[in-house]
Amino acid sequence: MITRHTVGNALVLHASERISTEARTVALSVDRDPDNDIVILDLQHELPFDIWDTVATELRRQRLRRGIRLVVCGARPETGALAGQWLSDRLGRPVIAPFGRMIPGAAGLLFVHAADLGGWVCYRRGHTPVWQSKRYPVPAWDGAAVDHLTISSTCAAEPLPGGVWLRESRDEAAVAVHGSHLTSTMPCLPDAMPVLVGCPGTAPLRLDDIARFWRGLAPEGREHARFVQYGPVALPDGEQFGQALADLLRSPVRVFTGVPSGRPDGPAMFTVDADGRPGWQVFAEELAYRPRETLGAKAVTPRILRHRAPPELGEPVGPRVYQYAHDAVVEVIPSGLWLRAPEPPRHADRIRAVPMDPNRVRLVVDDPAPAAADRHRELAGDLAARLDPATRRRAAVQPSSLVAPGRPGLSARGIEAGTYRHTTGHAADLLPAPSVPAPVPEPVPVAVAGPPAPSAGEVAVAVPAVAGPAALPDTPLPGGSGLPGPGAEATGPHGAGPDVAGLPGAELSVVGSEAAGLHVAGLSVVGSEAAGLHVAGPDVSGLHGIGPDANGPEAAAPDVAGPVLDGGAGWATSPTMTLPVHRPAPAPVRFQRTPGDDARGVRPGPDLDEERTWFRRAFRREIAAVSADVADVLAAHPALAGGADAVEYATAVRLYLSAAGDGLDQALRSAEPGGHVPFARCVSAGVRRLPVHRGVAYAGAGLTTADLRRIAQRRVLTDWGFTNALAEPPADLPGTVEVLIWSATARRTAAFETGDGVPARVLFLPGTAFTVLQVQEPEAGAPARLLLRELAVEEPPVDGRVRFDALALAALRQHLVRRTGPGTPVPAAAARRFTGVPGLR
Repeated sequence: MITRHTVGNALVLHASERISTEARTVALSVDRDPDNDIVILDLQHELPFDIWDTVATELRRQRLRRGIRLVVCGARPETGALAGQWLSDRLGRPVIAPFGRMIPGAAGLLFVHAADLGGWVCYRRGHTPVWQSKRYPVPAWDGAAVDHLTISSTCAAEPLPGGVWLRESRDEAAVAVHGSHLTSTMPCLPDAMPVLVGCPGTAPLRLDDIARFWRGLAPEGREHARFVQYGPVALPDGEQFGQALADLLRSPVRVFTGVPSGRPDGPAMFTVDADGRPGWQVFAEELAYRPRETLGAKAVTPRILRHRAPPELGEPVGPRVYQYAHDAVVEVIPSGLWLRAPEPPRHADRIRAVPMDPNRVRLVVDDPAPAAADRHRELAGDLAARLDPATRRRAAVQPSSLVAPGRPGLSARGIEAGTYRHTTGHAADLLPAPSVPAPVPEPVPVAVAGPPAPSAGEVAVAVPAVAGPAALPDTPLPGGSGLPGPGAEATGPHGAGPDVAGLPGAELSVVGSEAAGLHVAGLSVVGSEAAGLHVAGPDVSGLHGIGPDANGPEAAAPDVAGPVLDGGAGWATSPTMTLPVHRPAPAPVRFQRTPGDDARGVRPGPDLDEERTWFRRAFRREIAAVSADVADVLAAHPALAGGADAVEYATAVRLYLSAAGDGLDQALRSAEPGGHVPFARCVSAGVRRLPVHRGVAYAGAGLTTADLRRIAQRRVLTDWGFTNALAEPPADLPGTVEVLIWSATARRTAAFETGDGVPARVLFLPGTAFTVLQVQEPEAGAPARLLLRELAVEEPPVDGRVRFDALALAALRQHLVRRTGPGTPVPAAAARRFTGVPGLR
């Protein structure tokens, strides 16, 4: 005998005295089907042979005219398919029944899975069964996550009731535990398909596996996919999960910051601990990431698409911004909440870009000044106390000066154990320690004094020396390159530590006593006030020829700029170098000599321990001054941040691109050893990590027709300094000759260029050889041109044409024909780096 009861949205037919727990749970949770009547057959025990006739008779009595969605409880999986076809034939009505094992999911979801597809199948009398969906209710993305797929030897894509799971395929025990949890707790969202990546407690998932899954995903799946980092993923150092995916897939991606739970119409999202347990309920729930335009470009700050705002935050006053007090607002950021003044500060994007910590919610407190910091700290403490207990336990109040990289903070502000304290030293456990310390450097005076100016060729400028006394001998090396001996003693006025005998690349501009200003490595010194100028950088001293006003009553005493000793192994113990002022090659042209191994800017092999040690000591002040900016660059370009030495090499590149590197190339081209060599080797190591530019590069030169003919006879030019060129046609580069180079390995420096830098710059490493393709002497209406091609490392630099020459020459000529537009302007201060021919002194 069959008993019927209406429970929730379903009609339950059961043969026993009571409805089973399974059938009751399904009936109470399942959503109403607008097109079909939901019928649950509760077959828990051994049934009489005529049970199906009784079921058909009972359904006829109901006078139902719509289709039937049949759910069978307590029977083998194949029972549903057999019953669906039989009832459709007997009743003449469409019956939708499960083909495979039906798995109740969260919030009333009915998920059907089988080894061979599996799902809800519609049976009609006289028709072939038609597969309809994998899930009920049917989400918009259902067809994109139906099959169990083998992605690689270690990864599988498993459909879940609420989405799809890319996980480790070798640890079945861990997968079973977490899979059961996800099945019972993660709801099926109608318009978003969570793609869970990784499994806690298993090996990290590879990005290649995610890419393979994405390539095979149907268009509707890509549209609705929302990635979730559920377990360990092998990411580049310092890279965020979402940004790594966007760059990998070359497509915008959306990321859930937590795993959904609860009802599908209003799910809560929780982070995932390392062991898979729920963390804290996120505020920024969905983020959008865009791929970088080019390798090494700065990543765009992720955009918050969906967030939650508990009532404790106050009334909304802007996008994701809530009025917490009359003088403070709370902004929802990916890593938590930010309590700040109503107007966002200039460093707002840095705070908004801070990645989320699954174990801790950040309550960032803006601290622009002590008074405002105290007020914000008080409000943050009140806000933390009002949050729900689970969030409050994981909350950590942090000053914005620590959260935002590169922003100098208050020395008496900090945190300890999630509480805002009066020292920043306790924040070490909450933020990753930078590889290079970033103290605010003390002002360093620029001492200006001396007799009338010598000629430009007599001016030598030096890079800062390390702490410790050092005597400077009296005889400089040829070419102005060398370093002091280890036992020397400083005689300058700053006797506590060795001073610098000038700034690299300093160029003096003097127009008598009425000179409008003195330009020294980017510093403008006017009149007798020059002695009072302070900058956070290397000492500038021993500069002569500044004019009679330099010796005014307020002028500081000059620092002693001593000459240097021979190079070689001495630079390792006495990190001082002297660089000549950068100037264009003199006429007539002189070709560079081949330096010995101890004078080359690129050292064979990866071992640069001695050079790095020298660099840390010699540039201690510069490293401190630019470390914050370098940290920003590495955070935005994870491809450049690999290895423990990444910060030092990146800092070397940044310094080379500044005024500190103006004389480095000329020193390298002198073929003399000295302190410039370890500096150049550190720069080279950093340049190697930059993205490659393949194609046309531009430079200029001031050459005569005779010079061009000498170059044409040379055939191969080898530059032992860094060859600076432009990836875009320049607008107003000085010189009489246009130099075009076909590049194969030049590196783009845009990531490390400063505000007054040259984003279009490319660098060729020291020792790069170029073959002369064509020399075009000046003609009426046509400028002189020098066409070069970079020789590959494995390509012997010998005379005679090779097959690549014709291709490169044709490409350069075609580019000249198609080139249009006014060109890219180059700052006057930087133009001299791009004026010269590779291989010339």
